[in-house]
Amino acid sequence: MAHDTQVTGRHSELLAQTALLLAGFEVSEPIAPEVYDIAIRNPVTDEFARVQVKTARVRDDRDGAIVVYARRGNGEPYTTDDCDMFVGVVGNDVYMFPCTGLAEYWVTPRNIDERWTKLSTDRIAV
Repeated sequence: MAHDTQVTGRHSELLAQTALLLAGFEVSEPIAPEVYDIAIRNPVTDEFARVQVKTARVRDDRDGAIVVYARRGNGEPYTTDDCDMFVGVVGNDVYMFPCTGLAEYWVTPRNIDERWTKLSTDRIAV
């Protein structure tokens, strides 16, 4: 049986893929292991992006701040050479934001809509 963190991570990846599909993106998973989790293409602009999907954490000790820990397996932060975008999954909410090379990305409930793009999951049956 898979480890709990693997199950949680895969759940986040599938939820992210579904939200991206609902937003109109084409979504692809690499066949061979890559630094990024999925690739997306905007069919309107024809732009591609490499996406790293992360399960976000809500920090109740920080007034409900939401954090995405953006480190690779070796502890180094993801860079723009690794991925173009992050998708952070918070419960059933899915947000997208650019990779800028930080080790952690923080938002508060007050500024999340200004800093991250929410992808709709309205049509996902839970």
